[in-house]
Amino acid sequence: MHGCGRCSLSRSGAAIQNAIALFESGRHEQAKQTLRLLLQRSPQDPQANKYLAMFHGGLHEDEQALVFITRAAMAAPNDQEIQFILGNVAMILKKYKEGVRAYSAVIRLNPDSINAYDGLGKCLLSLGDYPAAMEAYEKAIARNPDNEDIYYRMGVALAVVGRVEEALAVARRGLERLPNSLALLEFVTYNQNFKHGVDPIAHRQDHERLGRLVAAAASRPVRPFGNTPDPERPLRVAFLSGDFVLHACAFFLEGPLRALDRSRIVPFLYSAREQLDPYSERFKSLGEWRNVFGLKNEQIDELARADGIDVLVECAGWTDRAIMFACTPRVAPVQITYLGYPNTTGLPSIDYRIVDWKTDPVGAESQCTEQLVRLPRTFLCYRPYEKAMGPFDERPASAVSGTGVTFGSFNRVTKISDAALRAWGEILRRTPGSRLMVKIQIASGEVTTNFSRKIESLGVPRERVVGAEFVEKTGDHFPMYRKMDIALDSFPYNGTTTTCEAMWMGVPVVALAGQTHRARVGVSLLESVGASELVAANEEEYVNLAVGLAGDPGRLAGYHRSLRSRMSASPLMDAPGFARDFEAAVRGAWRAWCESPLGRAGARTS
Repeated sequence: MHGCGRCSLSRSGAAIQNAIALFESGRHEQAKQTLRLLLQRSPQDPQANKYLAMFHGGLHEDEQALVFITRAAMAAPNDQEIQFILGNVAMILKKYKEGVRAYSAVIRLNPDSINAYDGLGKCLLSLGDYPAAMEAYEKAIARNPDNEDIYYRMGVALAVVGRVEEALAVARRGLERLPNSLALLEFVTYNQNFKHGVDPIAHRQDHERLGRLVAAAASRPVRPFGNTPDPERPLRVAFLSGDFVLHACAFFLEGPLRALDRSRIVPFLYSAREQLDPYSERFKSLGEWRNVFGLKNEQIDELARADGIDVLVECAGWTDRAIMFACTPRVAPVQITYLGYPNTTGLPSIDYRIVDWKTDPVGAESQCTEQLVRLPRTFLCYRPYEKAMGPFDERPASAVSGTGVTFGSFNRVTKISDAALRAWGEILRRTPGSRLMVKIQIASGEVTTNFSRKIESLGVPRERVVGAEFVEKTGDHFPMYRKMDIALDSFPYNGTTTTCEAMWMGVPVVALAGQTHRARVGVSLLESVGASELVAANEEEYVNLAVGLAGDPGRLAGYHRSLRSRMSASPLMDAPGFARDFEAAVRGAWRAWCESPLGRAGARTS
């Protein structure tokens, strides 16, 4: 019978299923056209609008996705899935008020939806409404007190906007109720890196506890290795990283990998990232390339054994939980942590940690579960991004503009502790006419509000703090360094890439020497380029150094003229020299294994 609602519904469902099949097979335009034709007949069909929105969203066509999911929500206001998708799309597009309405609708329909409370809290934080955001998260906790996910999500939202202390407090509340939660312990352990005054021994113990939980959760058995224990043979070394892309760590991996002596070390690149980019192509030629993203830990283990890996160098630490699990139990006779994480891993299966004498002086062994291997000069080797390779104006920014001195920090907001901010406030108060330039990449009202409120509480007018211009593409921020006279390093978590970039662009960096690795990276970088005079021993000296440099135009101009050439000639950019030091460190670890009971057992059976 023509016009039968049931037949129409059947045709609609069939068309939607056909569109889904087309989209999943890669025929995206055909899939969208199928739904457009359906919507010409039934423009208010909520499911057709929903799936067309999802297709657009899957292709990052977010504005179009918003149009269709909004239509779906108008047609089906009590469909919580549609309302939730509307909230997600609105948040992606930074339409936070629309996100608040959509997530609130989901909560009205399903008061136990953790995802909706999380989305609501994030939108409210982005609008600068901290009390309402906290109220949303607390309601979620009250309804789901034994769900680790809501504590974790609340902690992440707070950390992202720079409220690290509150984030840690929330996660600890969760741990008190759920003491065996690996996710919450990981959150607390990781985010303590940003907190000033953390006891390094207690922090190591947190890492150890985390390592024990990971080891206990490991699903595969420990198996012996059949590697030939010849201490001097060429070594097959796998570098396990998710950063063989245009990423900060890539600027410290590429140079050493290019300079390795292939007669001594055969490099394998185990890439643990789903989405590669054009920058990845330059890594693929630097070793035997293996894509391990999405592989089960057992599969990575089998791959490493098939490749005959002697030494695994993991380059992530607790910035990538999947890599930590892949290393437990071990997939190579020797396992080393390097570069990606400024602390111990706590994993029983990681044997060594590569550092240098400046980041980890005598006595730092007590802070680590791994054996420290100190490179003789520096533990970092920097290769600037091509966008920063061209000529630049060597004059200080204040000399060019004729204005007061501009201090700056391009470190992310979580690194800027209250202690660092207090020091920066004192520097600004003692330097008339000066400004502070910061790069807050997150478009969040709460980040800006929180930061501005803290600055004003230190007696510094808000107008003396300027935000760096937002750039979408990596590397487009380099011209902003020409607006900066002096860079202020964050503490206790120092900058790494930001410090190297500043010096490369001729900007001197004032750093504070702390008591842990993450608080001494600035020491290593500045001493490596012969600028140890910019390292302060305490907060008072840090302030005095910055103020003194701001008041000495001739000295400041000298740094701006000379830092790039000094850096180019320094150990920090000596890739061949660094590679020899790195090779020696890896070789020493391998020799130790060969002489160990496990290595000698291998010699008897090989």
